[in-house]
Order: sequence, then C-alpha cells, then structure tokens
Amino acid sequence: MKKIAIFDLDGTLVNSIYDLADSVNAALRMWDLPCHSTDSYYTFVGNGMEHLVRTAMGDKGSDDALYSQVRADFDRIYAEHCNDKTCAYDGLEDVLSKLESAGVDTAVLSNKAHVYVGDILKKNFPHHAFSLAWGQQDGIKRKPDGEGVLRMLDALGYDQSDCVYIGDSNVDVLTAQNAGVDVIGVLWGFRSEEELREYGAHNIVSTPEQLYNMIITL
Repeated sequence: MKKIAIFDLDGTLVNSIYDLADSVNAALRMWDLPCHSTDSYYTFVGNGMEHLVRTAMGDKGSDDALYSQVRADFDRIYAEHCNDKTCAYDGLEDVLSKLESAGVDTAVLSNKAHVYVGDILKKNFPHHAFSLAWGQQDGIKRKPDGEGVLRMLDALGYDQSDCVYIGDSNVDVLTAQNAGVDVIGVLWGFRSEEELREYGAHNIVSTPEQLYNMIITL
C-alpha cells in the first residue's frame, strides 16, 4: 500500500471547467477577442494559467502586452468566480475519507495558480485536511516537471516508492514519470483514455471505488 497519494486538482478532484471557461471568455470579450465553447477548454487547461489564457487568445496569444491585459482581467474575474460552478466529483470525498482511515496521507499538486487552490479545496472538501496543497508558484517548476512532487515528498518525509500521483491528463502522467513515482489516470476528468495510455499510463480507473482500491493495492 502506498503511504501518500498526491492528487491533481482540475479534472481529478474537482470539475472546474465551467468557471474557467466563463472567466476566460469574460476577459476575452473585454478585449473584443473571440470566445470559445466550454468543450474547447477541455484541451486548453492543464499546463498552467498562462498557457490557458494565451491559447484562448488564439493568434493574439503571442502579443505579450495584450496578454498581460487579458490576464489581469481574467485573474480579477476568476478570483471572484472560481467557486461558482466548480464542484467535487461524486465519490471523491468518500475516497479521501477512506484513505485517511487506512493511514494513507494525501496532498494536492496543481498547475492552477496557488492563490486559488486553498479556497477551492476548502469549499469542495470541507471535512478533509490535505497535508500539503500547492498550486503553481514561484520557485517550483510547473508540471510536468517532477520538482513539485519531489519537494512534497521531501517536506513530508516520504520516498518516491511511497507515492502515487493521480491525475486526468498527459501532463499528470509525465509529471509522475519525471518524479519517478507511480501514476493512476482517472477517466472522469478532462482528457481521454487514449491520451493517458499514449503517454504511458498503465493504471487507469473509471470510478472512485476503483481508484481507492488501486491506491491501497499498488
């Protein structure tokens, strides 16, 4: 059994796609830039908020001055609305409770800006305490670099063999590979089973119950 399970946030623990899409589109409209369907954002997210906003800006995404203005509006809007529609996936709160009872530590490592992570977890998992919860922040390389996972393990006193990383995208699979830890891919998130397998995920689950059972038997 693994001693610590580190979770991705967006698309793994919570469905945040509607608040992200609404907030980016609102910022794009302020600068007369084309908006996108919510479905489009499933492929935009996962690589951090700069990538999200620049991708949504299309061919204007390379304009650094314009990006700074759109990003400032997005940050302001998202800070007010990041929890409007964002919700925990069904069954995940129970998984966290059972892991706690089984003595498995839990943490969160996300490419979402760090400032939003705590509030989202507090609203959606009010009865669970993660040992660490980090978003993207200065001084830690963004996923898929494995630095964040390794620094978490060091801070909590675990070895790589003690850890499994759980996520829904190729970025998460590569993060685990780069950190030298096991990975579990989940199918209720933003990306496909084909993508997970293409990037080397062998452990893939489609239900929270399967996730719990895999964590405690790896």
